[in-house]
This record gives sequence, C-alpha cells and structure tokens, in this order.
Amino acid sequence: MANADQVELMRIISPELAERAVDLTQRAGSSEFCFPLGDGESVLAALLEAGVVPLGGDLWEVEDGEYFPTGESWYVNSIEGESVVDRVNRVGVAARSFFEVHRAVENGWVTFVVAV
Repeated sequence: MANADQVELMRIISPELAERAVDLTQRAGSSEFCFPLGDGESVLAALLEAGVVPLGGDLWEVEDGEYFPTGESWYVNSIEGESVVDRVNRVGVAARSFFEVHRAVENGWVTFVVAV
C-alpha cells in the first residue's frame, strides 16, 4: 500500500479523481498513487485548495500494462522566508508548465510528492 502521505492525498481529492488513480506499490514498487496525466491539473488544484503544496512530481508511462518512470520530473525548492502564497504560485507555475510540456505523452501518468 502507498505511504501515509499518499493515502492522505487520496482523501483530499475528489472521488472521481481517486477512482482513476493507480496504486503503484504492487505494480511498480513505488509507494505512490499515479494519475492519468490529463488529471494532473485537477489533482494539483485540489491539493493546493486543501493547503497541501506538493514538492514535485514525476512522469510515468504505461506500456503493456506495466508502469515505468520516464525520468522526467518537476521539483520546486523551498526558499527560506518565502510566503506560502509565493510558494503556492511557484509550485503552480512549475507543475502547469510540466503538464503542458508533456501533454502529448501517450499513456502518460503523473505522481505527486507530498508531505501532509
């Protein structure tokens, strides 16, 4: 089963988004939930609205039912003294840019690194 922070992530998002998620624990040995790339912005919005600011995320692809990390990711470093509003804005820009760049990836999935 996914780690506690990932389980909490699933409680935050809508049931519709949660229904489309895949637990990578058994499928890929990663204790995370993975979401279709097209749901990435909605998952991000739900997290930010709940006050959970992701540290970053990773792109995965599915081939023949197997999930593989692509090595593509986004990450936003913390800046000492940065306001929450500024951090949320930087994370939003980085994540949305990542989604846009990779939008055309066929069979693309995304994970989020969170600390809840």
